Amino acid sequence: MIRLPRLPSAAIVDKDGKPTLTFTRYFQSFAERIELVINKIAELLGITEQLDAAIAAANAAAAEAKAAADSAQNAADTAQATTDAQKREAALQGSYIEPDSVLMASPTSITIAAHTRYYADGTSVAVLAGTVIATASDDIDYVFYVDASRAGGGVTYQVSTTAPVQSGDTHVVGAVTVPATGSTGGGRGPRPPGFVVPDSA
Repeated sequence: MIRLPRLPSAAIVDKDGKPTLTFTRYFQSFAERIELVINKIAELLGITEQLDAAIAAANAAAAEAKAAADSAQNAADTAQATTDAQKREAALQGSYIEPDSVLMASPTSITIAAHTRYYADGTSVAVLAGTVIATASDDIDYVFYVDASRAGGGVTYQVSTTAPVQSGDTHVVGAVTVPATGSTGGGRGPRPPGFVVPDSA
């Protein structure tokens, strides 16, 4: 609460019209009180401005820190996603089937026997049997399927005369020569890492 000195009840001017000593003292005290209050207000305003500046600087620093943290997290997420994708690709490229020969071809179709797909990451899935249309006599038909979820089961087998690459979601099963008559078995599919073919006797 601010209390200013009250105007005294004594005369303000003397007989010559000059301010009396009492009034002069009153006015001096009044002016000093007002100056003190004004100076305090100015001081408080200065502190408020400093506080506002400090708060703004703190907010800016917090925003920069958050942006840096978000950037670091995004980089970590990207690196993890890249690592996961590389592991997933390696697991497919190193995968193989058992039994390793599951194809039987006739002049018009290729039959694929049921088998198990073993991935290089230690997982495995059972893949059901199926049939695809053969291309032409004496063609080497490559059989494969696409399995993005790597769940196995009833897959859609496909055939190509160009050797597919076991990569992405493409799973190679094997290759077989289409006979002109009768039927013939297919070559072996992908083999386990470290598989060695012994010399013929």
